[in-house]
Amino acid sequence: MTRDEALQKIRKCLALAQSSNEHEAAAAMRQAQKLMEQFDLGEIDVSLADVSETATEARTADLVEWEAILGTMVAEAFGCDFYRSQRRKLGPALTYRRLSMFVFVGVGPAPDIAAYAYEVLSRQCAKDRRAHIARQPKNCKSSTKTARGDLYAKAWCTGVRSKVEAFAGSERNAALIAQYMEQRYPGMDSLKPKDRTEGRNVKHNDWSAGLRAGRSARLDRGVGAPEPQALLKGGAA
Repeated sequence: MTRDEALQKIRKCLALAQSSNEHEAAAAMRQAQKLMEQFDLGEIDVSLADVSETATEARTADLVEWEAILGTMVAEAFGCDFYRSQRRKLGPALTYRRLSMFVFVGVGPAPDIAAYAYEVLSRQCAKDRRAHIARQPKNCKSSTKTARGDLYAKAWCTGVRSKVEAFAGSERNAALIAQYMEQRYPGMDSLKPKDRTEGRNVKHNDWSAGLRAGRSARLDRGVGAPEPQALLKGGAA
């Protein structure tokens, strides 16, 4: 039995130790204590075993502001922390491309739900952002279109925030997650996202249009689905 397998078994034993059957509860507790002694595990180790990670692909290879805003908002709403990682993926032409991942860290099913919410919302926001860029005058510089699209996307995230927070309503296990991150990733660096709107020819309309689109987003639950399996459906394209 590996250490991780022992942790999983200890967690099951501790759950059984809550049984109303006194004999079953006592036996489960003895088994848990025996395994903890055998593998030199403490209460903190068992608690940290509840923390897990779920990764989902970011929309851009470089970290840009609107994605960082959305990732932070979703992580906080579902009681998670998150970080960004990069890897290389081999494409069909046998060439590598840089891939960025957002990794959500949380307790129980929280990171799975957060990653799902981020994936759906970021896909919707990116689609709306592309549509907004397509509506810009043809004589606009590429950098101007990018800046206006980014401002629109940041406003979109602001518009959808209250709905995501109300929908999630999760309690954040901040101390436990912080301890997990410090143990697993000591000294992790902070990365400042790129602001592609600064100094560019952006307009108030870019912000107001994005805000309206974000506010029109709908969060619907699947018919008969349990609470965590919510489906997030978007607003105007």
